[in-house]
Amino acid sequence: MSGEALAVVILAAGEGKRMRSDLPKVLHPLCGRPMIAYVLDAARALEPERLVVVVGHKGDQVRAALGDGVLYAEQRERLGTGHAVLQAREATNNCKTVLVLYGDMPLLRAETLSTLYQSYRSGKGPLAMLVVRGNVSRGFGRIVRDGMGRVSAIIEEAECTPDQLTIQEFNPGVYCFDADWLWSHLPQLPLHRGKGDDGEYFLTDLVSTAVAEGHIVRDTLILDPSEAIGINTPEHLVEAEAILVRRLKEREA
Repeated sequence: MSGEALAVVILAAGEGKRMRSDLPKVLHPLCGRPMIAYVLDAARALEPERLVVVVGHKGDQVRAALGDGVLYAEQRERLGTGHAVLQAREATNNCKTVLVLYGDMPLLRAETLSTLYQSYRSGKGPLAMLVVRGNVSRGFGRIVRDGMGRVSAIIEEAECTPDQLTIQEFNPGVYCFDADWLWSHLPQLPLHRGKGDDGEYFLTDLVSTAVAEGHIVRDTLILDPSEAIGINTPEHLVEAEAILVRRLKEREA
């Protein structure tokens, strides 16, 4: 897919307090490799022109571990996912398409990212996204659809009504954007203020913005829900390692 002016932005600035460790979350080992290494493998399979890792907490350690094979952007303030992506603008160097994913989702397959990318390229709107269905939310926002079954908004779990919390279609936070549209709309995101903090800019708000402008947001279902597992606790890491070991055994069989 080289030559398509694609930039992949991997968000890896989180502190990861629930890991109960001094090690940056994305560097925790999974089958002998830092978990972010698997994310980088999946991203590189798309042959992007630019591969950007957004670092923050203990970013020097992440840079040292990953080396010069990627570009870096720094999020100095923890102001949410929208703010984090905006820090990568210069590093994407005018690429026409930007694919965003997380450094703590090591089970996401390259084939799934490729399907998302092709879905984006086949349509006319400014963005496409992955969705996942299941009985466990894992803290993901809920997908709200209109009467025609099209994605109309994403509601973060903390802001869901009791009825919205019953929705079993979730947002794992992986998107493909038209770069010009993305960079022009990120600075306009509203600030969501939490109790006692500086607030956050939610990348998810871009979905309802696109819909309000009359665009159709294309969604790609993740067929294997385990791909959407994000690592936030040591227990999640154990769960992910068991899945990865099983995958490796299936390949060898």
